[in-house]
Amino acid sequence: MSRTVYYLIRHATTLWNLEKRIQGHWDCELSPEGTAEAKALAPRLAGLNLSRILCSDLGRAKSTAGILNLTLRLPMTLEKRLREQQYGQWTGKYWRDIPAETLKTAEAAGWEFRPPGGESREDVRQRAEHALLDAARGLSGRNVLVVSHQGVLKSVIYHLLGRDFLPHEPPAFDPNRLQQLVCQDGVLSIGGLDLEPPTP
Repeated sequence: MSRTVYYLIRHATTLWNLEKRIQGHWDCELSPEGTAEAKALAPRLAGLNLSRILCSDLGRAKSTAGILNLTLRLPMTLEKRLREQQYGQWTGKYWRDIPAETLKTAEAAGWEFRPPGGESREDVRQRAEHALLDAARGLSGRNVLVVSHQGVLKSVIYHLLGRDFLPHEPPAFDPNRLQQLVCQDGVLSIGGLDLEPPTP
C-alpha cells in the first residue's frame, strides 16, 4: 500500500503578521521573533525521520524552510499550489482597515469567502489538496515536512474535518504546532492535530 505522512507547519512570523497586515501573495520578511522560532523548531523536527521538504514558493515560507534546513539538510521542492490565499484588493491592507460589516459578510460565506478580486477558500483547498496528492505519488513510504500558510493549512484540515468554515465554529487549528496528514492510496486523512514536536 502507498502511504505518505505529511507534517504541516505554518511559516514563521513575519513583520506584517505582527502589524496585522494582509499578505496574500505579497511577501514580507520574517520578523526577528520569526527567525528565532524557526531556529528553535529545527532540532525538534529532526526527530521525525523526514526525507523531504515541500514548500510554498512565497518568500516567507522559503525563508522559514531555509532556516530549518540548516539543521535538517533535506532536498526541497517548491510548490506554487501551496501559496497563501490570493486576497486581491485587500492585499497589503491592515485588517483594521476592512469595514467590519464587509468582513462579517465575507466570513459568513464560509468556503466561498472571497476577497474582492481574490480567490475563495474552496479554490485554495482544491489546489493545495491536489499538490499534496500529486507529491505523494513519488514519496510513498516517506515522511515529508510541508511549509505553507495558515489559510492553506486550515482549508485542507477543515475540509477533512467536515467544517463549514463559519465564524461560530470552534477553532481546530493551532498555527504554532504541527499538524499531521496521511495520504493512503491517494486519499488524504488527518493523522493528528496540534502535535508537539519531539524533544531532541
